[in-house]
Amino acid sequence: MRKIAFILASLTLALTISSCAPRDTTIPDGMQRLTNEVINYNLYVPDDWTESDSNGMIGAFCSNEDPTNVSVMAWNVDSSMTLDAWWEQYKSDIELVFDEVTLTATEPVTLKTTSGGTVAANKYTYTAKLGEYVYQYVQCACLHWSMVYVITITTQPDLYESHAGDIEDIIGYFEFQ
Repeated sequence: MRKIAFILASLTLALTISSCAPRDTTIPDGMQRLTNEVINYNLYVPDDWTESDSNGMIGAFCSNEDPTNVSVMAWNVDSSMTLDAWWEQYKSDIELVFDEVTLTATEPVTLKTTSGGTVAANKYTYTAKLGEYVYQYVQCACLHWSMVYVITITTQPDLYESHAGDIEDIIGYFEFQ
């Protein structure tokens, strides 16, 4: 009887440990994984983009000729903060810096975790003018671990359509560790 109880306890422990272990993270075709020892996520960008890692913030840009870029920032927020409340506050901050901020779309999306879970997020698409320059932004934001995470993709409006697939892939493959 003790032998059976020991075997059942061992199996239960093994199943519990294996169900909590992260999935093997496979890099999608045509993408490269950007991560470091400080951050708790994997950012995937196209293979031909160049990584730019500064001050613990991970990002990448397309090329010297095409300044399209992506970065991920995270900061603490009050645990009672909602994503809608965060966006309204953040949008007010954007409007202090940029002229002519025009929100063109808001869309709910789902981000993944390496353990197979999901995190609800919103994708905000807007243009903003700084001086005489207009920029196209796609920001995907979520609240996770009492922090707001913001994936920001910046491009020029005339390059936006040519990067639409890249933008979807960057957001679609993003995952928390």
